[in-house]
Amino acid sequence: IEPGKGYWINASADGEITLSSTNIVTKTLAQINHLEGSNELDFNNGEYSAILYFGKEVADEHKDSYSLPPTFPQMAFDVRFNGDMKYAFESGDIEVLNTANNLTISYDVIIDAGEHMNWVLISPSGEEYILEGSGEIILLTEETFTLERKAIIPIAYTLHQNYPNPFNPITTIQFSLPQSDMVSMKVYDLNGRLVETLLNDFYTMGKHTITWDGSYQSSGMYFVRLESGKFIQTRKVVLVK
Repeated sequence: IEPGKGYWINASADGEITLSSTNIVTKTLAQINHLEGSNELDFNNGEYSAILYFGKEVADEHKDSYSLPPTFPQMAFDVRFNGDMKYAFESGDIEVLNTANNLTISYDVIIDAGEHMNWVLISPSGEEYILEGSGEIILLTEETFTLERKAIIPIAYTLHQNYPNPFNPITTIQFSLPQSDMVSMKVYDLNGRLVETLLNDFYTMGKHTITWDGSYQSSGMYFVRLESGKFIQTRKVVLVK
């Protein structure tokens, strides 16, 4: 125990704790990180951040090592799975305490959800964000999210409305594919001029999420056009600086 540091104790029964001032260490336990190699969700409001872990199975006898101390009224930021945990295996509700107006969620998915399955982060409004590879989601602050491992096989090609909209300068765009196919997504201005190609690649069936950074564009209305096979769909997006 180091002077000036904060500690908490999680006990399963009543008892006594004696802290000695001696410098002699009688026993040292090796620390094993059972979450190494897990998927990560990093919540950040620009000043504070917290990381949650999921996707890797941890033995029951080690799960208590990843519990969190109770929250308190003066906290400016906190993120945790229900049950005061910073770890969940396949699913869990996420509680967010954030006094700032913004929230950035970065994800790093190492462990795949499985064939025809996706890791999905669901906002209180029901908006679903597919977590694949590495990326980030920028939102206005929310109080809760739900993480799920679920089967997602869309029945139709769909270009979903971007979120947020209007945006400044980054927005999130989702699209759904009922089968694996080549996908092209481009941004055009009001004059029909090609502004940017967001993607032109082969994607597997399911829902996918990308972001568009409009930092180098002027304020105004733009059109996002998705093409896959014979399917074409366009959405209006508004950039406000």
